[in-house]
Amino acid sequence: PQQAVRALLEADAYPGPSLVVAYSPCISQGYPMAESIKHCQAAVDSGYWPLFRFNPELAVSGNNPFQLDSRKVKGDLFKMLASENRFAAVMRRDPKHAEELDQRLKKCVGEKNQLLQVLGAEDLQGQYHKLVEGLTDAKESGSSITILYGSETGNAEEQAKNLLQDIRARGLKGTVSAMDDFEFDDLPSQKVLILVVSTCGLGEYPQNCKYTWMKMQSPDLPMTWLSGVKFAVFGLGDSTYSQFCVAASGYDVRLGELGGQRLLQRGVGDDRDEDRYFTGWEAWLPELWKALGVPAVPLVREVPQPSYKVTASPGKADSPPVADDDIIPPGAARLKLLTNRLLTPETKDYDRDIRHYEFEIKGTSVSYKTGDSLAVWPRNDPKLAEEFCAMMGYDAGQQLQVVPLEGARNWCPQDLSVRQLFTHVLDVFGKPNKKFFDTMSLFAKDEKEKALLESIAAGSDDGKALYRDLVHDYAHHADVLKKFPSVRPPIEHIINMMPTLKPRSYSIASSPLMHPDIIQLCVVQVDWTVESTKELRIGEATGYMKKQGAGASLMCAVRQSAIVLPKSPKDPVLMAGMGTGLAPWRAVTQERVMQKRQGQDTGPCVLFFGARYAKYEFLYREEFEGYMKEGVLTMHTAFSRDQARKVYVQHRIVEAGEDVARYMLKENGHFYVCGSARQVPEDIYCAMKTVIMASERCEEEDAEATLSNLKMEGRYTVEAWFERIRRWSSVGVMRRADGVPGASSLVGEVQAHGEHLRFKFRSAFVSARQVPEDIYSAMKTVIMASERCEEEDAEAMLSNLK
Repeated sequence: PQQAVRALLEADAYPGPSLVVAYSPCISQGYPMAESIKHCQAAVDSGYWPLFRFNPELAVSGNNPFQLDSRKVKGDLFKMLASENRFAAVMRRDPKHAEELDQRLKKCVGEKNQLLQVLGAEDLQGQYHKLVEGLTDAKESGSSITILYGSETGNAEEQAKNLLQDIRARGLKGTVSAMDDFEFDDLPSQKVLILVVSTCGLGEYPQNCKYTWMKMQSPDLPMTWLSGVKFAVFGLGDSTYSQFCVAASGYDVRLGELGGQRLLQRGVGDDRDEDRYFTGWEAWLPELWKALGVPAVPLVREVPQPSYKVTASPGKADSPPVADDDIIPPGAARLKLLTNRLLTPETKDYDRDIRHYEFEIKGTSVSYKTGDSLAVWPRNDPKLAEEFCAMMGYDAGQQLQVVPLEGARNWCPQDLSVRQLFTHVLDVFGKPNKKFFDTMSLFAKDEKEKALLESIAAGSDDGKALYRDLVHDYAHHADVLKKFPSVRPPIEHIINMMPTLKPRSYSIASSPLMHPDIIQLCVVQVDWTVESTKELRIGEATGYMKKQGAGASLMCAVRQSAIVLPKSPKDPVLMAGMGTGLAPWRAVTQERVMQKRQGQDTGPCVLFFGARYAKYEFLYREEFEGYMKEGVLTMHTAFSRDQARKVYVQHRIVEAGEDVARYMLKENGHFYVCGSARQVPEDIYCAMKTVIMASERCEEEDAEATLSNLKMEGRYTVEAWFERIRRWSSVGVMRRADGVPGASSLVGEVQAHGEHLRFKFRSAFVSARQVPEDIYSAMKTVIMASERCEEEDAEAMLSNLK
């Protein structure tokens, strides 16, 4: 369907005549129309109906006008034909003749696919000469680098396509495609193979690389199958999950087992890092250039050809060509907001905004399961978007027609206004990565600005310092463009330079057993103060949601999370939630309540809930007290600031250790944790380790092994989020450490080596004996003395330094 839409958009935008030839199943051929898309997919996969586009306008920008969208024949042609009455009739009447025709068709399809591959190649002229000269391998890679990606949400795909641009800028040839679109049997003929792979869900491989992984497991493949191939692998993942980057690890190991020569160690991008997966990517990329023997700085430094054709016409900002609610991101559904209710008080002595949201799903195609999350696409503030347009010299009211060309990486509606582009599509107020600075340098008209931008991209000392300052102030794309006024890319380039608005996922706080027609969320507003300007900033998604009233339409999608409930309702569930980390456990509790009300036998349901103040933050108190009266729920609360001695959830877990150990070790219990990644997982893990050591009278290492086994069995699950707010600057610590004995020198060392102090608590692999707890406590004491702050704040600062 996506290819059909793109073809129609290009045909509509082309100034001359266009011809679209479509494959359309017919009900008279015996295929249910409800399954017509599956039939179309089978026709494409089998090679019976290849997908391609020919757009002469691409040649103007130096690109191949022929675009092959279905590169690989991977389906069963005979099975596809047998599903249609016209072919099935021949098979019944004359099976032998049908088999002969099938073999002839297979040969024809193979030859046609090879010709289409040649037409779609980057080096079209060279490939053509090889073909007409009778060479057997028209797809010989030569010195070309093959980049393959496995991507579920688009992050790995985006990095792979960025890498192709970087490779070409260094004078090398390269191709990029999804793994399952690449001919598996051609892997041994590649000279250099680079894989960029995400891990999704609970260690799942992305859909577009599962087929390749399955084929690669064949025991028939010899250990020398890839002996002539050099390879490198980069993985994207989230270290909160126990199966962190398992897909990249699997490919890396298997390529080596099959005889491939590893160019460098596998790279890892962690979504929990301060700069998300870009942190690991920026560290890995220089090593890749060394391994390939190419310069760190691109040889080609010129403005690239635009990846979008943009036609502008006069218009008004308040009269766009398409309604706001009709701009729906790929994968999203439009849901009606029913409720937006504040759960916490609006008083001067309280600093948080926690809200309860309800979305209507009745009458839509959206459904959910207990434990799922809801992804919500934010939109930028129209006033701020118009200010950005004015700064950049764009006319916010202009109406645009946008057609993607070769190299386009972002989705964009065909018709929209300039203001809608910056409110609904592009992440103007999101954090830029280094690639953005590098591309900006190509448009800089001022030489000083150009040099600064190039220094950031190159990673020089001055560039690193400037980048740290920008990161410290949470500079977004608009901030950076304001800082460099000579950089004003045209719209057809800015669409490709900025990423699109990404959805934020929130744990669903309701169970479909209790609320089949609505989805409920419990969300705290994200806000922080920019230290240099003292400006209060609000998180994109939470700020957007807060402003929406009942009846508003929001773009959403239900997504699976790490939370998987026990198969039997008799199995105990133990849940630890801090703050709005209570949300998924409210859903699980509702599930157990409804199961019991329906007459099912249910096991223990235990909730450990922590917050600062019972008065303000005991969320859904009356509801939970009602569940306790029903005899379904046992609840342990810890409100840290309601007494002189701070009490946290981990303390309550240890106090209830006897029951916790029995449920987990004797009764097949499942333990779940949800809260901020800056403090929660490690503290809860240590508490659980203490419980097991006391119960089993075992050593620390044995308790860690037990917890590791629980994780591998899916009975110890962490659903944590990383707080990128209230960030602590090591520069700021050092500047204000005067007067504290030893503080300046100690914090100065932290600042000097801060980039290397990346404490990663991998509880399944790293013994707690290795964690420098004594040093950590000393640093906490230093910061508390320097800043005159609470222990909790000092821990937050240290977490951000990590």
